[in-house]
Amino acid sequence: MEPGVVLAEAQSRMQIDWGIVVSVALVVLGALVSLRLLRIAVHGIARGVLQREKEPARELAQKAKTLSQVVETTGRIVVFTIALLTVLSLIGQNVTPLLASAGIAGIAVGFGAQNLIKDWLGGFFILAENQYSVDDVIKVGNFSGVVEKLDLRKTVLRALDGSAVVIPNGEVRVVTNLTKEWSRVVLDVGIPYEEDVDRALAVLRRAADDLVADLDMGGLILEPPQVLGIEALEQNQVTLRILVKTIPAKQWDVGRALRTRVKSAFAEEGIQIPYHHQVTILR
Repeated sequence: MEPGVVLAEAQSRMQIDWGIVVSVALVVLGALVSLRLLRIAVHGIARGVLQREKEPARELAQKAKTLSQVVETTGRIVVFTIALLTVLSLIGQNVTPLLASAGIAGIAVGFGAQNLIKDWLGGFFILAENQYSVDDVIKVGNFSGVVEKLDLRKTVLRALDGSAVVIPNGEVRVVTNLTKEWSRVVLDVGIPYEEDVDRALAVLRRAADDLVADLDMGGLILEPPQVLGIEALEQNQVTLRILVKTIPAKQWDVGRALRTRVKSAFAEEGIQIPYHHQVTILR
């Protein structure tokens, strides 16, 4: 090769396309700014979750931390991928084969990890929407219990008999939270048809008032109990209903104490609990 040709080729290679350099620098700068904005946004989400309660519990703080980590990690991957492909395109590299390979690999991984991704998305929305948290009592389908563990993939319930139920978050379609913000005792009491309803209601109100005045139980009750009156007229009894609003997860303790007081009050007033009667007629 002639020396002149070699020199010309070397000079052409040493020439710097400042337009490309500036474009690459702008892409890198944009990626850094995007990462910074992402971090600010994630921290804002975490603060918003923590401020839902005046004194956030440890579980709520863990939930905010998990949520922020997931969002930030996913965002970083997206930003780095877009920035890398843009830079390769600017310097003259053909990114079409890379995109095709990534698409094929993504389809293969997607088919293999479809359920896993569904579980992660389910866990993300459970955390983001604060549907339930650790120590809540929930019902999911045919299962119920205390939430013992919650992460992005699964929810672990501890049932009443002590068994642990592992539920993938992707399977949580409809959930009933029995301990969110406040709970309620719904107590139905039956009396015979022969009994004076007004007298029975007065006895129930007195038993409920005594429960509120109790030093142990009174602090668990949020509002004065409601004695609604007749709830149903059944075959063998008149059903009366009482509602008591309690702090979360204490409705069972308050309900047991209320039943004990109602039974004692009925016994003192001579009000019988209804039972089946059989009348025999002899001719």
